[in-house]
Amino acid sequence: MKKTTITTAILFLFLNSFSQKDSVDVLFAFRITDYQVKLNDSVTVAQVNLPDRLPISIKNNQIGILKHRYQNGALDTTLIGWGRCHLIKGSYYYFAIHKYHEEEPEQGDVLYTQCKTPAYYKSLLFDINRHAINLTAVDESQFYHSAEIFQLDQQKEKTLLDSMIADIKSTGTAMKKQIPEQNQKVEGGLFDGKKLFDAMEITTRMELEEFLKYIVARPERYAGNTWKLSEIYATWMINKTPQVIPN
Repeated sequence: MKKTTITTAILFLFLNSFSQKDSVDVLFAFRITDYQVKLNDSVTVAQVNLPDRLPISIKNNQIGILKHRYQNGALDTTLIGWGRCHLIKGSYYYFAIHKYHEEEPEQGDVLYTQCKTPAYYKSLLFDINRHAINLTAVDESQFYHSAEIFQLDQQKEKTLLDSMIADIKSTGTAMKKQIPEQNQKVEGGLFDGKKLFDAMEITTRMELEEFLKYIVARPERYAGNTWKLSEIYATWMINKTPQVIPN
């Protein structure tokens, strides 16, 4: 276990060193597909398919690390292993993963690797997206597609955040009408003393940004998954709106 921990730390330092030197080298997460080939007891090939129109690239022989993602109510984000990209076919990238344990990778597990990107506007939504986190409206429609994140500027980001706030507010209103008995009192945090659905109705950009900062700082539960924004926002509220403390 100690060897695994040390190796993992070295890998993260290796990966992060590039992003510090060059702003167009960014650590991105991708869900692996259902294609896996076991080469031997310790190495399995996993496949990544880059989304259409995504203006990023992965180089041959590039290193990556593979982690479990949160699913079925189980928070198991154990490192599965590490490997290098040894084959590229169009938008498909194949990584030979050296496993730390006997268990095999599964579809949806999250592979982190460096990607070369064009210049981009630094935003919370960009950081959300690079953890393969997909946030949707309550009707499961998309707020944006991955490629759009690279076209953001301050005004476009504001427009997207405003649409998210509107979804949270309208969901609060709808829930207050449909299930008023669940309009519980929030204890602690930014909405202390308010009723849950009432608090959702008065959400501002400041609270939404605090929530997004929390996701970026603690992406383990969210990475690689699609979430209804209003649902996970309400959960954050009930759990006393934990926030990132600036250094």
